[in-house]
Amino acid sequence: MNDLEKAIINTVAYFDVFDYPLTEFEIWQYIFDEAGDERPVSYGQIIDCLETGGLMGSQIECDQGYYFLSGRREIINYRRQRYAYAERKYMKAIRVIKWLRFFPFVRMVAVCNTLAFNNSRREADIDLFIVTRPGRIWQSRFWVNGFLKIFKMRPSQEKSQDTICSTFFVDEAHLDLHNLLLNESDIYLKYWIRQLVPIYDENVYDDFFSANSWVKKYLPNALMKSLPPRRCVKSVKTAKLFINTISLLFPEIFFKKYQMKIMPRGLKGLANRDTRVIVNDHMLKFHDNDRREQFLSRWNHNRQAAL
Repeated sequence: MNDLEKAIINTVAYFDVFDYPLTEFEIWQYIFDEAGDERPVSYGQIIDCLETGGLMGSQIECDQGYYFLSGRREIINYRRQRYAYAERKYMKAIRVIKWLRFFPFVRMVAVCNTLAFNNSRREADIDLFIVTRPGRIWQSRFWVNGFLKIFKMRPSQEKSQDTICSTFFVDEAHLDLHNLLLNESDIYLKYWIRQLVPIYDENVYDDFFSANSWVKKYLPNALMKSLPPRRCVKSVKTAKLFINTISLLFPEIFFKKYQMKIMPRGLKGLANRDTRVIVNDHMLKFHDNDRREQFLSRWNHNRQAAL
């Protein structure tokens, strides 16, 4: 088995973790180079390998234009069902982000996790990644989460479906997320970075893509997002300038002290011990239920079985 065949299996096996079969184009777009040699692969090479290589039938099957690990034909229906759920969730995300764009110092709001590639379960919440102005991350988080809490849109033990989960903030001077890797085998974070969907963007997404160019070593064909107008929320420069100017009157330390005071003890205990919960003046990340190790284990199982 050659390197390209292994790369295709690695790619299909990763998306199998999320019950997501791939088209030919998606295999090309998301091809994973485990060695990190940053070797681009042409679309023609992918097609030739699928058509003339020895993968089809024994390791990979194709049906209705989708490629998946052998014996996993049922995930085609999962993908179609979840696309319908994702469309509905995107519409809600856009409605909410139209409000979030007005909050002080919010520079970008992106959809992330499985919703980013239209693979959301019906019961899932809507995960957002938010970039703020440097030195104002605590104030931005205060207003965003306060708004979501007032209108009962945050996840709770009683309800998660279609709620808004805003647990990851960074400022635009610290966009490089390389230090969040569990280790160099952390495949989930590499895909997570490349699959972000910037719904609202004050010219920050280009900088984010550049700051994380190290991911290109592993995903050499990954493309920047070019969204259709129906999934974009326009900037409000004049209103935002006024809101930001007024908000500068409020000291950042007030918002930090208040949020640290009300922060659950469990999160405080996990803060900065590893990459799950990070609390500082440049990044606020509250992923205490970080499942990356589980995803990595399932991916390794899938690809070893296929290889």
